Amino acid sequence: MLDICAIWEKAEQMESELTFEDIQVLIHDRLEAVTGKLSTVSRHSENETLFDLMMLVFDSLTEKRTCILNIWNSQSLSTKLVCEGQSQILTAIDGWHQELELHWNTARYVQNLLFLCALIYAATVWRDDTSTDNSKVMAKIDEMIRWLNASKAAPFDFLEKLKGMVVG
Repeated sequence: MLDICAIWEKAEQMESELTFEDIQVLIHDRLEAVTGKLSTVSRHSENETLFDLMMLVFDSLTEKRTCILNIWNSQSLSTKLVCEGQSQILTAIDGWHQELELHWNTARYVQNLLFLCALIYAATVWRDDTSTDNSKVMAKIDEMIRWLNASKAAPFDFLEKLKGMVVG
């Protein structure tokens, strides 16, 4: 059994490169942190539910901000790591959406992928947001929710919009 605290400390100190297994454990830890707090998510409206869920994700990242940024800035991303990480995250997202009863008028995989893309884009804002209240991230999440709502009927338009923002 891997000692999660030791792996987080290793990430914080960046004494040496983390292994593939170390990173999988850390991803799992942050996903479980979100899953453990799903009961706090508002269910008054779909927009509130999406906002609260996305903020749970970024709150879990902020708890380990130094470590996450160290990993982000120094780890080489192998194809295997990206594929396995994406698989872990999409599985968690699917579970979150099922538990929170988020069902769009699109295939579950497409819904989960759109949500993941929105999280990834908001994460680029989170990386540079040094405010104590994550205000830039919250503003970006509001924008992402508007885009997600607009893209339910045409999900690939949303992906094209994100592609344009990332490439442009």
